[in-house]
This record gives sequence, structure tokens and C-alpha cells, in this order.
Amino acid sequence: MAFTKEYAAKVILSLDGVRQTQRAQRNIYDSGIINPVSTSALTNLLSYSSGILSLFLANTAAALAAGVLGLVASLTPSEKDVLQSMVYSGYWNLGYLEDFLVDNPGYDLIEINFPFIEYETAGVRFITGKGVVTRVHSTSGGWVIL
Repeated sequence: MAFTKEYAAKVILSLDGVRQTQRAQRNIYDSGIINPVSTSALTNLLSYSSGILSLFLANTAAALAAGVLGLVASLTPSEKDVLQSMVYSGYWNLGYLEDFLVDNPGYDLIEINFPFIEYETAGVRFITGKGVVTRVHSTSGGWVIL
């Protein structure tokens, strides 16, 4: 049994940070949950998102890869199905944040209150949904509360 907790936490990301987060979450989904690969292969995939790995509670790509693969191996089929759905939802919804920042070049940062699920024994967490944008930072300076 995996010990989990669900909560919301605020995160500030740039457009590049959103893209790195989306890429990492997609790689976790594809190569950590759906079709698990070796730890070294997942580490390699996650290394391209090294700037945001702390968002997943990992200091390195190798630590995140090992945590994800160890977690997935320990889950029952129904637990894995739930995790798969939640991780996909988080990945999918990150695309809307990317669209927003691309469509609004006057903003360079976005603060989101993301929903997370944390697997305490594995030392990893995942974005599980859309999140709520609480404010954006203008390229001319200053935060705008939404």
C-alpha cells in the first residue's frame, strides 16, 4: 500500500518552466507508468527537465526516475489505474497554461495553485489536474491578481 496525501500548493513558472514541467509529467506518464522503461532510460528522459525536478520533490533526474519506477512496481493494478488517470490529467492541463503564456506575451510568469498527489514512501509527487491561476507577472513589472 502506498501512503499518499493530496493537497494544493502554489508554484510560479515561466513559459519554459511550464514546458519543462509538461515534458517531465508526460515522460513519467509514458515511460514510467504506461510502458515502464529502465531507470537509466527514464533518467535520460527526465534530464531534459532538470530545472523543475524539485516540483516533483526530486533533486535529480535519477532520484525521480527511481522513485517513479519503484512506486509503479509496488502499486496494485487499480492503484496504478488511478495514478495513470491523475498524472495524465495533470499533463494535459499543463498545455492550457502553455497556451495562455504563448497567447499573452505580456506576461512572463504565472502563479498556479496546483493539485498534487504525493507518495510519501516513494518521495515523489505529481500534478493531478488543472490548478487555479492566482496571478500573472507582467513583463513591464508587477504582479496582476486574477
